Amino acid sequence: MDSKEYVNLYLDICNELLTKLTFDKSANDNSNQHIFFVTLDKSMNYLADEVLSYSSIEQSLFSSLNSSAKWNLLSDDITFKNIIKREFEPNGFLYEFNQTQEKLFNPIDQSIIISNDSINLKKFISILDKYKEFMFMLRKTTEEC
Repeated sequence: MDSKEYVNLYLDICNELLTKLTFDKSANDNSNQHIFFVTLDKSMNYLADEVLSYSSIEQSLFSSLNSSAKWNLLSDDITFKNIIKREFEPNGFLYEFNQTQEKLFNPIDQSIIISNDSINLKKFISILDKYKEFMFMLRKTTEEC
């Protein structure tokens, strides 16, 4: 399989996991939420590999980086700079992904009121939809190169 096929495979798994999420605080649902983020991260990792083949970035150490580091590196490439950099800003896909993942993997003390931005199905759908738009823009750009 090539990177594009892996991106789509992991995206399909994310879509399937969305149908199973209930947010009932059960162990099974909690596991599915974590698996959703791990799977989406894998898709992002393969998408970064796919985009790299169209960039001018040195590829030697790229495969040893995690997906976040790959996207930081790709954001410096002139071809993709405008698309990727805006996704690190608030309301951008990468920003929301990182913020929500942080809340999920490191839950805050419920007795402390920090934010009303909860983790729910709407948030997961929003992240997935933004990722699909991000992926579409990147692929459209690579096709025009």
